[in-house]
Amino acid sequence: MLIIAITQRIYILVNVTLVYYRLFMNSLPRIAVLCLSHFRGGMELDAIKQTKLFVDNGLDAILICREGTFLEQLAKEQRIKFKSIKFKAKLSLPLIKGLRDAIKDERLSTLIFFGASEIKSIYFAVQGTGCRVIVRHGTTKSSSKKDPIHRLFYSCVSDFVGISQHLTRNILQVLPAKPSSVHTIYNSLDSGDIRKNENSPLTFLHVGRVEEGKGVFDAVLALGQASIPPENKVLTFLGNVESTTVKEKLSRLATANQVKVIFEGFCNNVTPFYQKNSFLLFPSHGEGLGNVVLEAISNGLRCITYDNTVFPEYVSLGFEGFYFAENRNITMLSKAIENAFFDDDNEFFEKNSLIFPKFFSPESNLKAWNELLFDKR
Repeated sequence: MLIIAITQRIYILVNVTLVYYRLFMNSLPRIAVLCLSHFRGGMELDAIKQTKLFVDNGLDAILICREGTFLEQLAKEQRIKFKSIKFKAKLSLPLIKGLRDAIKDERLSTLIFFGASEIKSIYFAVQGTGCRVIVRHGTTKSSSKKDPIHRLFYSCVSDFVGISQHLTRNILQVLPAKPSSVHTIYNSLDSGDIRKNENSPLTFLHVGRVEEGKGVFDAVLALGQASIPPENKVLTFLGNVESTTVKEKLSRLATANQVKVIFEGFCNNVTPFYQKNSFLLFPSHGEGLGNVVLEAISNGLRCITYDNTVFPEYVSLGFEGFYFAENRNITMLSKAIENAFFDDDNEFFEKNSLIFPKFFSPESNLKAWNELLFDKR
């Protein structure tokens, strides 16, 4: 009898445990990082990285991307679970149906949308599904989306995430969002990525698409004007060149200003280039939170930028080694180059490495996302 009683108690305990386990598992969010871009840039890399970070830390997450894109190829290479959707127009039945099928098939509870253009299709896809939509905002926008039509389509969004304080303010300025629904979650870099570039040449690096908006022409002009030794006026461009015309124009400008330019194109492993240069020359006309700046800080480069958008935010967080110029002012940019070149402070990297984990570590990123994903408002 005693054995039977014990067996019954064990049976009851196991069943109660299974019930609570099922309830707990059903309460966990089933996440899709949604990025439908066909480009090869920072947002696309962020999407794949965030998906992997979720999965590696026990969250149930997949990537949803556009068929035949760089992002789909990257997901295959990194063996990340994904679903790809074939569509042509950003507002189209194939996209709406593909999203709706993915939500149903994967029993998704949350979409984290990296982008903006496809919000109309997302609105129609999630109707009646109970699927939560979070918009991750990574690019500074200037045109307002607060008109009635955009308010309707953005009504499917529960929360907005800016990847910097600058972008959080930008969300409130241009998108139909309530302050209580807007959050700041910084991107992350692994602590293993923080390493000082010892004894690197006093040369310059620009990382990002080679196009006018990234300040590539400004960089060449300012470097040509700067009063530094001629042998140090070497600028490496690491990123896709927008067009042959841009490359030719940039090469002619460099020759006229006695600057040596090197075009390396897109590269999966950027670390060797950070280790072979001392300065990030990145006078972009506007950024949300440039991963290139995070990478430069973590490798000990001095950063020369304009004082626009997100760049002053790094200094407000406590980082050192930044040299600013007034926005679009080439003369001041050349002076900032000189200030960086002749600065003999060699302790800024150690100071930065202590601050970095507080804002840009995987742990801080996951903590912030978990607080949002498990918020039952």
